Amino acid sequence: MAAVDVTVDAADDADDFVHPLFRQAPGEDAGTDTSRLYRYQAEVAAQACLAMLTRDDIEYVVCEWHEDFAIAFKDGAVELVSVKHRQYHRPLWNVGDLCKDGGLAHLFNSWRACGSAGNVRLRLTTNGALNTSKGNAAVLAKMCGSDPEITADVDAMATTVARYFLKIRWKQPYPHIPVVAETKAMAEIAIPDGFVATIKRFLAVLHIDYKSVPSSRFITDHNLQQLLRPAILALELEHVDDEATYRKLVERIEQANRGEGERGQLAEYIATPSRVLRNVQMQQRIARRTLYAHTVREQFVYRELTVPTFAPGRLPMIAPGGMNLRKKLMHGHVPDDEVAHAETLRSAWYVAWAQHRSGLPGDSSDLANMRLEVLDTAFDCRADAQSETAEGKPYGARMNRLLRQRLTPEAMSAILPFKINDKHLRGLAYQLCDDCDYYFSDRFTISDEEAS
Repeated sequence: MAAVDVTVDAADDADDFVHPLFRQAPGEDAGTDTSRLYRYQAEVAAQACLAMLTRDDIEYVVCEWHEDFAIAFKDGAVELVSVKHRQYHRPLWNVGDLCKDGGLAHLFNSWRACGSAGNVRLRLTTNGALNTSKGNAAVLAKMCGSDPEITADVDAMATTVARYFLKIRWKQPYPHIPVVAETKAMAEIAIPDGFVATIKRFLAVLHIDYKSVPSSRFITDHNLQQLLRPAILALELEHVDDEATYRKLVERIEQANRGEGERGQLAEYIATPSRVLRNVQMQQRIARRTLYAHTVREQFVYRELTVPTFAPGRLPMIAPGGMNLRKKLMHGHVPDDEVAHAETLRSAWYVAWAQHRSGLPGDSSDLANMRLEVLDTAFDCRADAQSETAEGKPYGARMNRLLRQRLTPEAMSAILPFKINDKHLRGLAYQLCDDCDYYFSDRFTISDEEAS
C-alpha cells in the first residue's frame, strides 16, 4: 500500500517542513456551526496538544484540516480525527447513524482523498454509547483496527457499511464514494466491484474511540485533572495557573479552527498536490492551523510570584568550568566582587536549567532562541559601553552594569519551558561568556593569558 511521503527535501528548512498530507486542501464540511460544539471539538483537540508536552512522538497538530483535526507523528504516520458529541437524551449510535451523523462516510472520503495511504490512520471520537445488539455499532467498533477483537462476519459488516455509504452519497457530495442508482430498499443497492474490499481496508485503519470519552459537561475537568496537571508535575513547572493556561490553550485552538472566508472546493489540490508546493497562500493557511509543542508551552500562564534564584530546599551547586569567564571579566577590569557574583549567577543558571528543562526535543530550540537574544543584548551592551568609555580605556565594568539593567525576562521575546528571573538570565549570559561567545574586552587568547 502506498504511503504519503514524509521525506524532508534537503534544500528545505526542516523547521518549515509541512507534511505532504497538509499540502492537500480539504473540501467543505457543512457541520453544525455552534459555539458549544466547536468548544467541545477544541477541547478534544486540546488532548492531543497537551500530549505533546510529555510525549516526543507527536510532531504537530493541524486543526480543521480534512477532519476536525489531524495529528502528525514523527515516524511519518498521520491520524485524522473526527469529533462527534452526542447529547445524553439521544438514542445509542447504530451503524447507520455512525456512517452518516457519526461522520464515518466523511472519514472514508478524507482517507480516499489521501490516496488511502498506508501511513494514514483514522479515528472517530464520540462520547455517545454504541448499540450493543447483534451486528450493530459496538460490534463494528470491535472489528476496526489492525488487531480487531472480532474477526467473524467482517464481510457482512463491510457490505452493510458499503451500502450505507452508497446511500449517503445520493444526498452528500462525497467525490470518493461511488455514485450508484437509487433504490427503495437498502438490500437492493448495487455495490460496485471492489468496494467492499476497500471498506475492509478502511476499517483496518479506523479506531472508534467511545469508551470513557467525557461529554461537554465534564471534558474541561477531565483534561485539567488527567492531562494538564500531570504534565505540569512531570515538567516540574512552578507557579502555573493551570485553569488560565487551559482556557488560553483552548482559545488558541479555536483561533486555529476559524475559517478564513470562502474555502471553496479545492479537490484540484488533492488531485495534483505538487501544485500546493508553489501555493504560498495555501501554506500560510496551514501554518495558521498548526500547533507544535512550543505553541502549547507559549500558552502557559504563570501567577505573579517572585521566582527564587535557587529552588527552595535545594542546595546551590557550583557549575563546572568558569575559568574563561573569570579571566575575561578580570581582563575587562570588572571588580573582584562582581566577578565572584558572576560565578554565583552562572551556577544559578546551571541549576535552574538542569532541574526545570522539560527533557523534550523542543528544549534545544527554546535554549537556542534565548541564547540568541542574550547574545544580542550582550553585543549591544558592549557597543554602548565602548562608546561611553574613553578610547583605549577598559569598558568591562560598564558593560557588566548595562547587562544588569537590560537582561530581564520582560525584555526577552523568547521563552523557556519554566519561569526565570533576571539573575538566571545574567547567569546564562555569563555561561555564554565562559563558552567564549563574547568578551568583556578586546578579544585575547585565553592560553596566552594563562602563560602570563
